[in-house]
Amino acid sequence: EDEEGHDEDEEHGHDEDEHGHDEDEEGHDDHEGEDGHDDHGHGAFDPHLWNDPLLAITQAEIVAGALIDADPSGADFYRANLAALAADLRALHAEFESGLASCRHHEFITSHAAYGYLAARYGLEQAPIAGLAPDADPTAGRLADLTDLIRETGISAVLVEPVLSGAGESALAQEAGVQQLPIHALGSVTSDELAEHGDYIGIMRDTLNSLRIALECA
Repeated sequence: EDEEGHDEDEEHGHDEDEHGHDEDEEGHDDHEGEDGHDDHGHGAFDPHLWNDPLLAITQAEIVAGALIDADPSGADFYRANLAALAADLRALHAEFESGLASCRHHEFITSHAAYGYLAARYGLEQAPIAGLAPDADPTAGRLADLTDLIRETGISAVLVEPVLSGAGESALAQEAGVQQLPIHALGSVTSDELAEHGDYIGIMRDTLNSLRIALECA
């Protein structure tokens, strides 16, 4: 966590300039600011590392290290599982990389700003309805701005998280005349999501499928 610059306890001790520098290194200095949701610039903590498969490997490595420290006798078991998981996550990254390589759009509209790491990894830009806090109601001005964006760019879908109410997304989709597609922030998961997609890899593949439709990828 220290190496990634995302240790939450230490983050609260940093001033805004230091935190902004950490986020710049991760490639997240611009995305929310352009949309009126400059969460990073105000020192907010974005926890959604797992939406980038390569950063998910880093998380897994940290977990495996902690397990080995706590249970040295199981070290070989934990290392083998880590290697298998890392291989699966690299394969998932390759799917995202190839699947999003050639798209008509580079910007996608989604429920809240949970996809900054994913967007930065694959050269995309999120246009969130809400900021990092998904329970914040969007303003009428924000919905109007996104409606204008849809009409100006020809974006054909709004990406909706199944765990949220979807009221703002529904209002935007109805006003702009576009479809709604599922996207998964994975901060929490419904039983229906697990039943349909099985696990993290399956749920992320569903997100990729929705992104490809929304971005009109070849």
